Amino acid sequence: MNFIIISVGNEILSGDIVNTNAAYMAKMLSQKGHKVSRIIVVPDVIDEIAEEVKNASKKADFVLVTGGLGATHDDVTAEGVAKALNRKLVLNEYVAEMIRQLSSNEEAIKKVASLPEGCEIIENDVGVAPGFVVENVAVMPGVPAEMENVFGKLIERFGERDYFEETLKVEGYEERILNKLNLVVNKFKDVQIGSYPKPGYVVIKFSGGSKEEVERAKNKLAELLKE
Repeated sequence: MNFIIISVGNEILSGDIVNTNAAYMAKMLSQKGHKVSRIIVVPDVIDEIAEEVKNASKKADFVLVTGGLGATHDDVTAEGVAKALNRKLVLNEYVAEMIRQLSSNEEAIKKVASLPEGCEIIENDVGVAPGFVVENVAVMPGVPAEMENVFGKLIERFGERDYFEETLKVEGYEERILNKLNLVVNKFKDVQIGSYPKPGYVVIKFSGGSKEEVERAKNKLAELLKE
């Protein structure tokens, strides 16, 4: 499946926090043989959230959104998703009752429990705000522990494909291996090959759905580099 990840939050755009949620989901999905085609970060603005979610829902099999599900003024993700998918924002009584077991602040309860009409609730075992799914969009809290809890319940429904990964460490710089690397890239079209420069060496990553092809690609580059 093809996924687009959308992270919501001014704190990411300002550099106050690192977007670990997107990295976590992308890694988990990749290891199950799925593809993440885009990772997008948007501010806490309803119209901008709506625009990105609407566009992503047309391009990807599934869209994963994190952040902005709390009770404060800048928690507007639910409104943005509802607008993107032409849904009404309504008070979800089931969610409201869950939150009332933890809080008596009706204003906060109403804010967190107002969700797109007809959405499926994904319970959050380590926080207050639940996740939800509407059409091909899943929305999760932004707190990493809460996101991981909700995402863990979602990922199983996406299934799994064969996925294999190998790495090769090469001393020196990319320029030294460029021609031989390109030969391997062109020969093994079904293997994803990435080059990651480090201080004094390069890590080449080979990944794909066929263990045999991944190993062949790695071995071929190693062989060429010995010549």
